Amino acid sequence: MSSPVRSSSSSDREPVSTRLLRVLGRTPGDKKPIAAPEIYGRNAIARIARALPPFERAYAIARFSILRPKLLSAMDLLLPDEGRILDIGCGFGLFAAYFGQTQPSRRIVGVDPDARRIEMARRVCERVGLHGHTFLAGDARSVELEGTFAGAYVLDVMHHIPLAGQLPMLRRLRDLLMPRGILVIKDITTEPAFGLKFTELLDRMMVGWDDPLSYRHHRVWGEMLTSLGFHVRMVRVPDVLPYPHVVIAATKH
Repeated sequence: MSSPVRSSSSSDREPVSTRLLRVLGRTPGDKKPIAAPEIYGRNAIARIARALPPFERAYAIARFSILRPKLLSAMDLLLPDEGRILDIGCGFGLFAAYFGQTQPSRRIVGVDPDARRIEMARRVCERVGLHGHTFLAGDARSVELEGTFAGAYVLDVMHHIPLAGQLPMLRRLRDLLMPRGILVIKDITTEPAFGLKFTELLDRMMVGWDDPLSYRHHRVWGEMLTSLGFHVRMVRVPDVLPYPHVVIAATKH
């Protein structure tokens, strides 16, 4: 007797980027469009800024000026096109609203310790016409999260976690991802020294002088992720300003 065929659903598909696969598998005669939606980039950012009150709008403009549309577009391509995506340190929901606009089949779950920011993230998504996203107030290291995720992203958050807590945080993210799930980390590497000092000064202006700042060299991040069973790719991203950006894509085996 033949085994019954189980129909697949979005919850049990491997969370690969279908746009990336279309690019890689494209044949010379293939006329299908592979471009991203027109909302990609500056239009999405402008809609988010308009949805915020004046103070938070100024912060959003500054934040998006650091993570420029080209950099965001690269990270967007790495994330799965659909399924549940975990946003660690979501704040006002800037990147949840961005990545939700570029691929509407994503269902983003944002986590942040600040309840006021969580409420604002909900309002921002509503104002830009996004539905089905969830935002939770709590510490990402301990907040209760149900189910698994197709992908996760951590943008300039890991260096705000004390050194002793970074590996447990990465381990938790690994356990929350489904097989072949994608973890995208954007952070700051430790070279050149001038770039690190420039970034540290700006971080101190934002968080004060008492909070820990725990930067690591990008090779160390790669070694930590590899030890947890991830396949790791990373790239240094140059900028007009001396931020030593690094983008890490880690795929769970």
